[in-house]
Amino acid sequence: MAQQTTDDSTRQQLRARIVRSTCLVSLLGGILAIGAAPDTPTSQAVAQQTSSRPLTPPANGVMGFVVWSFVNSVIQGKDACPEGTARQNREIFLSSLPPEESERLKKKENEAEFNQRWRASLMHPDGSNICAQYAQFPERPLVRTVQSKFAWGLNLDGDDGDGSRNPEGCKHENFVTPDGQQGIDNQSYRALGCTLSWRGVDGVAGDILRGFRDHQASGEYTQVLLLRGVDSLVNDPDVEVIYGNTPDRPVVDGTGKFIWNASFTISNEAPRERNVLKGRIVNGVLTTEPQLIKLTQTWGQSAQRDLRGIRSRWTLYKGRLRLTFQPDGTLKGIVGGYQPLDEPIKAYLLGGLGSAMVAGEDCAGDYNTLKKLADGMRDPKTGACTAISSGLELEAVPAFVNDVPSKRTMAQR
Repeated sequence: MAQQTTDDSTRQQLRARIVRSTCLVSLLGGILAIGAAPDTPTSQAVAQQTSSRPLTPPANGVMGFVVWSFVNSVIQGKDACPEGTARQNREIFLSSLPPEESERLKKKENEAEFNQRWRASLMHPDGSNICAQYAQFPERPLVRTVQSKFAWGLNLDGDDGDGSRNPEGCKHENFVTPDGQQGIDNQSYRALGCTLSWRGVDGVAGDILRGFRDHQASGEYTQVLLLRGVDSLVNDPDVEVIYGNTPDRPVVDGTGKFIWNASFTISNEAPRERNVLKGRIVNGVLTTEPQLIKLTQTWGQSAQRDLRGIRSRWTLYKGRLRLTFQPDGTLKGIVGGYQPLDEPIKAYLLGGLGSAMVAGEDCAGDYNTLKKLADGMRDPKTGACTAISSGLELEAVPAFVNDVPSKRTMAQR
């Protein structure tokens, strides 16, 4: 009997993993589509190290890049989630029952009753569900959070302590980067870094990494960087950084890797965004000053035709970049900022009941955890923080980037 239970559990885990990798794609409009993409790193690509040899900028001081990877930073390893990955909705329901009832429902003869009851637990009598109406489920338990002290990210509040000295933030525990940088703010990672979509059942990479890269390659929200006034790639006190979206589709090879030096044009025509940032280069690292950064985010080609318009984006309050020039000509680093609380889980929220039943995502539990750990954009009336710090890994290859101002852009200048 014990062996049979173990076999059943193994089959359930395998079935769940297959469902996450296949069915969810169609139900959520390509949210976690998996396609040909560059090899998956383990978050070591963001190490902020200076170049090993001198780099020379172009004579005109203009450099362009196309982003091939832009995804929430996750450091793999069992020490981050010692209790295991975040529980899915079936497990959450079973854990809410007395042990005897839980064991009874896990028996094969009670499978129909079990399925009916755990699925019913995802909805209220009025039909609202934990993903589409996540805020109506404050009783959902918090998800398992990252316990490791290490994370990639940026010091967004300027406080190496707990952030309490920042009047616009909330007290929180800081991270340390693997290379020793203190005061790192990345509460999104603390909240969601143990979910299967971020970390993956095998502890290698979550579905969201593959999905995000696939969408970059398909041209659904391709990002580009245009640097102007670059006099030195080692030290330069004044660099203009234009960071935005392009309607142009990347050129990829047979393995899904981006072809270098393809041509793109930045656009701010809706639904795309164009951000002009003030930057500087110190010891081969490009950083930008804090400001609001907005970037387009879509989920599947059908989202472009949604009559309700683009319903998701990256919104980074006090956003900034920290990117290192690599000896091979590429850029690698971190984009950080404070996101609205629902943005890190927007893909699942848009998926509604399909996210909860097929992917097993506890959207309400995710949101409750994000709300508890929020550390930025404090509401002066309530004292509650309304945004959460995030760190996204960015990797880009050289490209020819044009910035053709639209009428809207010309009016802004």
